[in-house]
Amino acid sequence: MKDQICLTLGENIKKYRKLRGLTQEKLAEALEMEIKSLSLIETGNCFVSSKTLSKLSNILQVAPSSLLDDANSNDTKKLYSDIQKALELIKNNPAKLRALNSILNGLL
Repeated sequence: MKDQICLTLGENIKKYRKLRGLTQEKLAEALEMEIKSLSLIETGNCFVSSKTLSKLSNILQVAPSSLLDDANSNDTKKLYSDIQKALELIKNNPAKLRALNSILNGLL
């Protein structure tokens, strides 16, 4: 059974990587690691050192704590904050904003 913190970290790295428009290859290159290693991290099969966590934080432009936060939390303030961070990351991407707008219109 995979450790929950590893799964959470992996899910968050993948989420922020995609929001930044980075492929696994580009992120792995920026981290100076093999793609296979990054894949293991994103799937929750491996954890990272503090140095790598810091590099990830800088590259993805999020606080290290954001990479470790559980996205399934019921804390509405935390969820709202996560949504604001995601919006900031996609604010210059018209296609993603249109897609999000369609989703939001379906919820309202």
